[in-house]
Amino acid sequence: MNTKYKYHDGNRSKDYTRSRKGADCVVRSISIILNQSYKTTLKDLCDYSVKYGAIPNDEWLYEKYLLSKGFEKHKPPRKNGKKIQLLKFEFRGRCVLLTRNHLTAVIDDTVYDTWDCRQSNCNSFYILTSENWSYSTD
Repeated sequence: MNTKYKYHDGNRSKDYTRSRKGADCVVRSISIILNQSYKTTLKDLCDYSVKYGAIPNDEWLYEKYLLSKGFEKHKPPRKNGKKIQLLKFEFRGRCVLLTRNHLTAVIDDTVYDTWDCRQSNCNSFYILTSENWSYSTD
C-alpha cells in the first residue's frame, strides 16, 4: 500500500483571503495536525519567535512548540538501514513529518500539503503522545 496525497492549505484560505504561496509549511502542517486555525498556529509560533529570538521555521523553535503541545520526536523510519520515501511510509495516526527542509502533515496513510512531497525521504517525525499510532515500512 502506498501513502496517498490530498491538497490541504492548513486552513490558511479560511483565515486569509489573499492567495499566498510557499515558505509556511511549518504553520500549515502543525495547524492541520492540531486541528486548529492557521491564524492561531501562526500567532503561537510568532509568540515563540519573539520569546526565543528565532524564526518559526527554525527546527529547534518549532520542535520546542511541538513538545509543549504534547508531541514527542521519533527517529527517521528505515528499511534495511536506509531512510525510506514518504510514499512507502504507512502511518496510522497523526504526525508532523520532516523531509529535507520541509514539514508536512500525515494522517492515516495520507499526506496533507499544498504539494505532493511523497518522493522525499522521511526524516524525523513528531506524534502526539496521547494518540494511538503505528507505522510500517513494507
